[in-house]
Amino acid sequence: MSLKNISEKTLQLLLKNGAQQAQVISSHTLLEELQYENNDFTLLRSVEDQSCDLTAITEKKKGSYSVSRTDDHSLNEAVAKTIEMAKSAQEDEAHAIATEKDQVEKAYENFESGPKEADLDEMTKLIQHFVRDTHQKYPQIGLRTIGVKFIQSKIHYLNSHGIEVTSSKGYYSFSVMFNANEKEKSSSMDFDSLSFTEFDERIQNLLAPENFGDKFKHTISHLHAHKYDKSFTGKAIFMPKCWYTFVQMINGHLTTGPLLAGTSKLQGKIVEKVGSSLFHIESRPHSPLFAVPSIMTGEGIFTKELTIFDEGVLNTYLVDLYGRNKLGLKEVSNFASHLYMPAGKTSLEDMISDIEEGILIGRFSGGAPNSNGDFSGIAKNSFIIKDGKIAQPLSETMISGNLFDLTQEIYDTSAEVYQNGSFYFPYVATAGITIS
Repeated sequence: MSLKNISEKTLQLLLKNGAQQAQVISSHTLLEELQYENNDFTLLRSVEDQSCDLTAITEKKKGSYSVSRTDDHSLNEAVAKTIEMAKSAQEDEAHAIATEKDQVEKAYENFESGPKEADLDEMTKLIQHFVRDTHQKYPQIGLRTIGVKFIQSKIHYLNSHGIEVTSSKGYYSFSVMFNANEKEKSSSMDFDSLSFTEFDERIQNLLAPENFGDKFKHTISHLHAHKYDKSFTGKAIFMPKCWYTFVQMINGHLTTGPLLAGTSKLQGKIVEKVGSSLFHIESRPHSPLFAVPSIMTGEGIFTKELTIFDEGVLNTYLVDLYGRNKLGLKEVSNFASHLYMPAGKTSLEDMISDIEEGILIGRFSGGAPNSNGDFSGIAKNSFIIKDGKIAQPLSETMISGNLFDLTQEIYDTSAEVYQNGSFYFPYVATAGITIS
């Protein structure tokens, strides 16, 4: 059966069996994967999966169920379980299926992006050239696992209010697990990945500083890492990928769960200035900066450009359909993907030269911050800055601070940006980090 036929048949069954409102998402995913380990190609596989996600509302009760098979028996069983879950759920008037037909942009009702099939020759060459160039330029780097995937995702969305969307997206993902080795010394493992749609100049130059070049240099330097001999509270520069992690933690306070529970530190602060004027975060789900456009939420709501923090001012919550209804808001806004933070005007080198004593943080390993935003964990792939220069690579070093204090204390952002196909961020300089 086609995805459209699966959706139509399943929706009819849901309505016939007692659903008053319903939606169905039928999907087909093709994965072509090439993997390289221990100096040789170890895997070439092609996998296809088909699935169906069902949601039903009856008597203000909601049930959802997913099934990985789409034969008649499996779909009938999935319908019965979805209805059963709805009937046993708690009644809540805020449950709903999307009816915002006016939000549907005609250009996106039949959406296609990216390549339609894998180029295995280019995938193979990419790995071969990357391995060769890395061995030549960074002989201390051990390439543990390298993978190139081609993913094509096809989706058909249909709901009982007449919203119907078909989308097909194709893209590549390149990932590397690596560490550094020198005689008896070995650094910790690290991992990074890029998403893209074309084997263009950027992808052909994976050892450029903004891709893997700087990461490999940092990893090699950590063969000689050691703890700093003092504790202090001072300035910090977050590498882009690490800062993205912290922004995701901050955005978590804008989502439905914490807002309904009353635990969000940002509740009631719409249009208030909650950060430095340099704290500017946008969601750009359709931007060509990113490999895979996000045109619609899983609830059938079409995405749009969002400015989440506008030069430090909180502009919006990030709520789904249930949260919108429960909180009495005007619209759904939970499409905070494809995050963008504009580049600054200061070079990273100049940002470092401005710091008498501080830290350059590459990665954070720790538990989730508490409800007040306090965090504590280990700074990995990080460096002490002393007298305007990178002084030493750090071994396991504790850092702590508060998420919301950090946003207030941002005083500079770099001209250099990190762009991996999923987000676009500069280096961010702030104050108030405790190193111990």
